[in-house]
Amino acid sequence: MKRITFLFIILMTTVTLSAQLTLNGEYRPRIDFDHGIKTLQTQQNQMFNLNTSQRARMGLFYKADKYNFGLQIQDVRRWGSTSQLVQGDGAFTTIHQAWGEVLFGDNVKMKLGRQELVYDDSRILGNVDWALQARSHDLALFKYEVKNGIKVHFGLAVNQVQTIAYNTSKNYKSMQFLWINKSFGDLKVSFLALNNGVDDVILNNASNSPTTTYSQIVGLRPIYKAGKFTFSANAYYQMGKSTATYTGKDDNKQHHVDIAAYNFRFDAAYKVTDNLKATIGVEMLSGNSETDQDSLTNTAFSPLYGTNHKFNGWMDYFYVGNHANTVGLNDMFLMLDYSKNKLLLGAHFHYFMANADVLDMDKSTPTDFVAMDAALGMELDTYVGYKYSKGLTFKVGMSAMFDTQTLRAIKTTATTAPDNGASNYYGWMMMIMKPTFLNGK
Repeated sequence: MKRITFLFIILMTTVTLSAQLTLNGEYRPRIDFDHGIKTLQTQQNQMFNLNTSQRARMGLFYKADKYNFGLQIQDVRRWGSTSQLVQGDGAFTTIHQAWGEVLFGDNVKMKLGRQELVYDDSRILGNVDWALQARSHDLALFKYEVKNGIKVHFGLAVNQVQTIAYNTSKNYKSMQFLWINKSFGDLKVSFLALNNGVDDVILNNASNSPTTTYSQIVGLRPIYKAGKFTFSANAYYQMGKSTATYTGKDDNKQHHVDIAAYNFRFDAAYKVTDNLKATIGVEMLSGNSETDQDSLTNTAFSPLYGTNHKFNGWMDYFYVGNHANTVGLNDMFLMLDYSKNKLLLGAHFHYFMANADVLDMDKSTPTDFVAMDAALGMELDTYVGYKYSKGLTFKVGMSAMFDTQTLRAIKTTATTAPDNGASNYYGWMMMIMKPTFLNGK
């Protein structure tokens, strides 16, 4: 932390304090009251968990005629995780963003370094801001943008080309994407194509020459505004190869499983009044059937690097570090959001179903596979917020999951079994403070 502080001092003394320099900060503590977040409770009288965590950020951004520069440092920690007399805290403090952007005329830019990627509704590429550590990428980003016209972004990340294994957990080895956005009056359309490469230590000798296994996502996001209505959709298809393998019957060799998955979402928002907005919609993420024991295709969609907490309930039962390569999800939702003056209110309702068959272990036999009811349960998310002043907001929220036997079957593991009489709920309180120390504008 001392080195990072010293770096900031050097930057502040060497950069001219002109109208192009912005220095801002953030302090975001959150109390989580957990009685069933991400997975179901295993006992009816199971004790809740209560913990407080926080994020503190300092960001410096500089604009010049031919280039831009950004540096954002963050410290993320849980209260009580360090001693009062701790000698060092380097494990908690990281560089969230550090990039340089070169301007080639009015329309072309090249941005290099660690940076956030936030595109469209953040379903495939998002900064995961709810998670205090958030997400950022190391890559080169090339932009072509015409004011009030077309936007074309191309991202290129190659984290390793050596023949040794790439051991950075939860990260890609190679990733490229192309994003194109164009407006046609009241219709706005985005196209996204993403190529994702991960380290493959299963085939071709894991210790000496690991290969890279690639999968792809292609799709569209149209948004249409008509008066008080806003209609939007996502349509993505995922293909390529999975890191899972199978043994070929003819050649007795290991082969990768093919991917053939989809994600579709449609929602319609209506502005009931100037302060109240109602949104209704449905989302489908394809999954693997548990009753099809012979399939050699992975039909489970993976949102990859999106802000998944935003979509399928705030209790994070689906696609937030879980639910990968499973039966998928169908999510029907109704959202009510109200804002007036400094007050924020909202209630979001979700009805979840499995997209593919869930195997009924009690009724199935080695020759007869029986599926369970597809219903997984209902979730209600509520929140209240108050904008106390410019740069300072308080928020509280409460969520509850009303589960089914099918969801309990999905969440059952070799070591844990959810209790069908246990209640599952989650509460949180958060303060968001965003001071601006120096504003170049």
